[in-house]
Amino acid sequence: LIDLHNHVHYNHIPLWDFDVHLSDSQKSEEGGYTNRYQWGNNWDYGPSITWMKTNIQSTYRWDMASEQMKYAEVQAVSGGVTAMQGSPSSGTQAWDSILSRNVELYNFGQDGISTCAVCGAADDDYTGSHLISQSEAGTLNAWFVHLSEGVDQSSKDEFDALWSKNLIMDETIVIHGTALDSSQFSKMASVNSELVWSPLSNLLLYGDTTDVVAADQAGVSISISPDWGPSGSKNNLHELKVADMWNTNNLGGHFSNYELVEMVTCNPADATGWTPFVGRIKADLYADLVVIDTFHEDPYRNLIEAIDADVALTVVQGKAVFGDVDLMQQLQGDDWEYVNGTGFQKAVDVTSLTEVDGSQTFAEIEAGLAMAMRHEFDDMKANWVEFNGDSDEEINAWLNTTFDGDYKDNVNRLKNLTLDPIFTSGDDRYFDVINRSTHANYHIDLTKLYDNYYTVEMENGDRINVNVQLPDDNTNTGNNNNNGGNTNNGGDTTTLPGPTDNNTVDDDDDMFADQPDDQFIDEAEADEATKNQLKLILLIIVIALLFGLYVVSRGDDDDLLNSQTTVIDKIWDDEDVNESSSDSDGKDDSIDIKDKVASAMKSSGLSAVRLFTAIDQTNDGYVSRREIRTAVNTLLKDSVKVSDIDAMLDTFDANGDGVISLDEFLTVMEKHQPKQFVPVLPDLKPPPK
Repeated sequence: LIDLHNHVHYNHIPLWDFDVHLSDSQKSEEGGYTNRYQWGNNWDYGPSITWMKTNIQSTYRWDMASEQMKYAEVQAVSGGVTAMQGSPSSGTQAWDSILSRNVELYNFGQDGISTCAVCGAADDDYTGSHLISQSEAGTLNAWFVHLSEGVDQSSKDEFDALWSKNLIMDETIVIHGTALDSSQFSKMASVNSELVWSPLSNLLLYGDTTDVVAADQAGVSISISPDWGPSGSKNNLHELKVADMWNTNNLGGHFSNYELVEMVTCNPADATGWTPFVGRIKADLYADLVVIDTFHEDPYRNLIEAIDADVALTVVQGKAVFGDVDLMQQLQGDDWEYVNGTGFQKAVDVTSLTEVDGSQTFAEIEAGLAMAMRHEFDDMKANWVEFNGDSDEEINAWLNTTFDGDYKDNVNRLKNLTLDPIFTSGDDRYFDVINRSTHANYHIDLTKLYDNYYTVEMENGDRINVNVQLPDDNTNTGNNNNNGGNTNNGGDTTTLPGPTDNNTVDDDDDMFADQPDDQFIDEAEADEATKNQLKLILLIIVIALLFGLYVVSRGDDDDLLNSQTTVIDKIWDDEDVNESSSDSDGKDDSIDIKDKVASAMKSSGLSAVRLFTAIDQTNDGYVSRREIRTAVNTLLKDSVKVSDIDAMLDTFDANGDGVISLDEFLTVMEKHQPKQFVPVLPDLKPPPK
């Protein structure tokens, strides 16, 4: 499932229990707010939302930004969400390389996502010329803009303002669009702009939601997303239920079960420009998957009605990150920990020894956030840098003036709030807040939400009395050759980039004419005869990595390389290299590692392209800092410094975009030895006896 509308750094905060602070004449027909600029002025917004976010993230206070983000992503993957939009900027890999994908950050070698949550795009002085330029240059994949969020004329006018600036374009993803009418949706459809629908948040804030039937009839692609914790569902799985209720009770069942499921899978993937990568279960796409226990004969209805305990497994890029305990044990060994729900247990893996703060366990994260959200005096005094050395009297005086909010009465109004639970099932407060909102229940009886979906008889997390006989599926789903034989219920016939490069190159320009068999290597299909060759490739990766380090550290190569000679020698011995690439005359001083590597490359038919694809584990055509680090850590056992990895990346990264393209890689390799693409390695001392 793909979430295209969230504010992830707020998702530790429970559903906001508020009273609309406006006069009756200022409220919407339903009794809610009329636009997005009103509810932020509610006097309780600071104590319940802003302070709960700011205090958690501030380095001078709780300094738990990475813990908060990882907690929010556990909440997401618990509902099968494999990618989320709305993450804050990060200078660390503490969470942006763990659990769910972050849409704005590096994904599939792309960096073409822009977001406007509160940027004032509809203001007169906002031109958005940079977005138009990126669109014309083909470097903009998607522009997420919060637009027309409300039910009044001013909200509606925002769209017209952006249309007049030519900012409603193919890459524009309109978040909310609650005030839009048929004519405006037609304009969106004319330029292939997309819509993100967040029904629960709309109902809780305004009392009404987007006219998605008008959008659909105009031809606008629709995605479903939950918005954020303070006024939305915990993840897509639960937002689907609100959308399903609205569809059944208010739209006459306009959307089929299949179409609703499209709104959390292929529609958001297509909107983001991720069609070649995720959003469908199909050969050659990334393994971003959710597995749901079967209890309904209709697989799409099965997903819509699924609740927390039904999520058997969530997989991101082929790695199991959340699921049933028995499945996680099989897939992750002992690298997981319990997440407790009401009447059931799940397992999650939040640790990664290659990431900053990657050793934090979920139990530690959960306990720390729960402590922080209580705002107890002794805890704040012990942890907040701002209180260093202050007396209790001084601290209390500061709290009274800093956290009196809009009341301005010198009274500390910091709240003791409960950390938002991971699971919706068993969260009684969540349903209570929804049930008591009169404006949210104006057009639909949301008090039936719990009874319609969550009153399921279970035993140890499994539904009881389930007897579903699924028909045999004899459909030919094709293979990994992209030969046009694939079929699926959605009628998707997109041709995806597969393992064969069909680009046409003139003979005079073919740098690889002397290099036969430059196809990608599928290690999963490697037979016994190719294993030795793959081992050689791993060895070459090590040498190539050292070569990169050497280029940027030429002045101090002995210190840099001596620490690796034992490791290299151990790898060499373990790989049992054939005689053509080894020196067996017993003269240690004459061992020439450069010749050994060159010989290995020639005997294995290894080219620079194959070397690049071996490092490029995601097969997206780019080598990232993380992929380099993974290769180094796997083969050299963390013996290379992060600063050296950064230097290595800079060596090959000619355009400074933070990743290495194949062209950049080949340029450097060709420069050093154009004929064979074998790196010119520095002289290495003989390995120790």
